[in-house]
Amino acid sequence: RATCKDWCSALLPVVIPSPWLLLVGKNSDTCNFLSLPTRRSFTYSLLPELRGVQYVGSQAGWLAVFNKNLDVSLINPLTAARICLPSFLTLPNFELVDGSCEIAYAKAGGDKWNLLQTTSTQHRSYEDIMYHNGKFYCITVEAEVFAFDLSGVSPTVTVVAESTSLGLTHFDYHIPCSRVRHIHSKYLACSSTGELFLILRHAVLSYESLGWKAIMVWRYNPQRQPCWEAVKNLGNKSLLIGINNAISISTENFRGARRDCVYFTEAPVRTRVNGRPEIIHSIVVSDVERGKWARARANSQLQPHLLPPIWFTPSML
Repeated sequence: RATCKDWCSALLPVVIPSPWLLLVGKNSDTCNFLSLPTRRSFTYSLLPELRGVQYVGSQAGWLAVFNKNLDVSLINPLTAARICLPSFLTLPNFELVDGSCEIAYAKAGGDKWNLLQTTSTQHRSYEDIMYHNGKFYCITVEAEVFAFDLSGVSPTVTVVAESTSLGLTHFDYHIPCSRVRHIHSKYLACSSTGELFLILRHAVLSYESLGWKAIMVWRYNPQRQPCWEAVKNLGNKSLLIGINNAISISTENFRGARRDCVYFTEAPVRTRVNGRPEIIHSIVVSDVERGKWARARANSQLQPHLLPPIWFTPSML
C-alpha cells in the first residue's frame, strides 16, 4: 500500500492496532515501538533524519522534530516520508513579557514562522495546544482556552473558556487560582464525539499518595458557569496524554487498555532510590473514578538513556 497511490487505492485498507508508544535512545541507531492494544514490541532501524533530533509532537503517523540547526520536519518513521518546514531561524524577533510563551505557526507553502497572536491574546503564556475540527485550541496557565482559526488571510480567535479567576472545584475540593497556575500542569484532550476535556496534573506526583488530587479531569460545558464541570467517570473511554498530543480511545474492543483512565508518558514522580528521595520521569496511569494513580507496566520497557516516550498512531500513507 505504501508503494504508490494506485496500489494504495486498489488494496483493502489495513487496520493497524493503535496507539503505540515510540521509545528512542539518545545515542541509538534503532527505535522501539510498543503496541498498547496487542502488548507486543518490535524494533525499527532509526532513520538518519531522526538521529539526534528533538521530538516536539506526533499526529496521524507523523513526528514533528527539529535538529541542532533548528531545521524543522514532519517525518513518518515507517515510510521514511519527510516534509520540510521553515527553519525556526525564521521566527520574528519578539520580547517575552513576564515569562510569557508565544505560539507561532507556518502555513503550507510558506517560508517562515509567524507569531500567533491577536489583540485579545497578547502576552499570554500557553501550556498546551490541540488541533480539532479545523481549529487550534490553546490553554493558558490561567486555564483560559482560545480557539484559533488559521483558514483565512489573518488568524481569528474565539474565547472558549474564560480565566478561572476564582479557581476550580473538583466536587468538594476547591483549587485556588494560584494553585491552578503554579502547582498544576494543564492539558487539553478531545473525544471522538467532540467533548473537550481539561486535565490537571500535580507538578510532581508523590510516593506519599496524593489520591485523586494528583490528577483531575474536567469536561467543558458551555451551558454552565464556570464552564468546567468535574468528571468522575470517563465510562468506556480513556485519555492518553503525551508530548504535545492527546488521544482519546474507546476501550470496548481494546483489550490492552484500561477503561476510565488517564495515561501520561512523562510524569515526574517523587520516589525513593536506594533509600534516598529522587524525582524520576515515568509513565503513569490514573483511574478517574477510583481516584488512584500508579506507574504503568510499560515502565519495564524504559531505560535511563531513553528520550521521553511518544504516543504514536501508525500510518503507511
